[in-house]
Amino acid sequence: MSSGIAHARLTPQLLEPVFQRLEQRVRAGEVPGAALAVADAQGTIDSRAFALRADDRVESGAHFFLASLTKPIFATALMQLVEEGRLHLDAPVASYVPEFSGGGRETVTTWHLLTHTSGVPDTPPALIRDERPSAKRMTELALTSPLRFAPGTRWEYCSASFYVMGEVMSRVSGLSYREFLQQRLFDPLEMSTTFDPRRNRRQVVPVQGVGADNAIKRYLLLRYVASIAQPGGGLFGTLEDILRFGGAVLGPRRTERGYLPLAPETIALMSEDHTRGLPGVVEGEERRVHFGLGWNKPTLMGGLPGSPAVIGHGGATGTSLWIDPVAGLVFVYFTNQWAPDRLPELEALRGVYDALKQAGGGGEAGGAGSSAES
Repeated sequence: MSSGIAHARLTPQLLEPVFQRLEQRVRAGEVPGAALAVADAQGTIDSRAFALRADDRVESGAHFFLASLTKPIFATALMQLVEEGRLHLDAPVASYVPEFSGGGRETVTTWHLLTHTSGVPDTPPALIRDERPSAKRMTELALTSPLRFAPGTRWEYCSASFYVMGEVMSRVSGLSYREFLQQRLFDPLEMSTTFDPRRNRRQVVPVQGVGADNAIKRYLLLRYVASIAQPGGGLFGTLEDILRFGGAVLGPRRTERGYLPLAPETIALMSEDHTRGLPGVVEGEERRVHFGLGWNKPTLMGGLPGSPAVIGHGGATGTSLWIDPVAGLVFVYFTNQWAPDRLPELEALRGVYDALKQAGGGGEAGGAGSSAES
């Protein structure tokens, strides 16, 4: 553990200005609500949630829609099969899912899917909005739509490719991807994370800015999202869930079956810069991209605090997980705004690193530019 995070655990008041500033932003109406947590491999150091109005209070254990923060969670579960030798990153996906072939698909590997370099096209947002396709239909589209480019030649963010990986997970394990995540990740880590939060009676924090402005619309939208169980963007989870997951990635624990969630060397493999600057479009600009297996490499992409070893991921609903092995830091930020202004999150992140620096540690600064998209 770095000296900075160790001192922050002993004196959590060092982080007080960060939480106060975030609360000020919420009270000023700059964000509809926010939750922030800081942890290390031992567990939570501080965790708080703020709402604009008293009747919008975020309950302890409330579920937020994680959106694309689902991706590294799913990827971590999938890598358990790699670790067990049941799935090979460089083997053609068609060797596990034979119908994923033709038109160049026979050259697509699980590595391509995890790094967003497969060429599998994403499902058009207009199709989802207008037709509400089922999970089965979404999977069919991912398996059969023509590739957009030769696998491995460029980076293009794709949520639909996780439906392909869901099929791989199911064929290899004999379980649906929902069952596999539950049995192999959520239950062992005691996470309440789920694709369908309607049954557990927890508060579901509504997402602002998606057109669901009343209870009936929110229920119908939730019902549809739960039904398609998007493996690349459909999970709901609590702040504590993501802290547990992040802490387990930062400091895997040994169990009777092996390491949970993965052995340190497997996590190190996921954390490498696998795309090594392949061309891609980030935030509307053509640029070189740095990406791991299911994880962003944000400090290689932008002028952000933290070490080059940082891995992270965000979601379009304002969710974010940041893990810095050098600083020993797990940083989780939630809001409930679709396509939010990221300034409050980045301000909080920089504030945490400033606090760690004052305490005596906290990692190295990243390069120039902006971060990869969520």
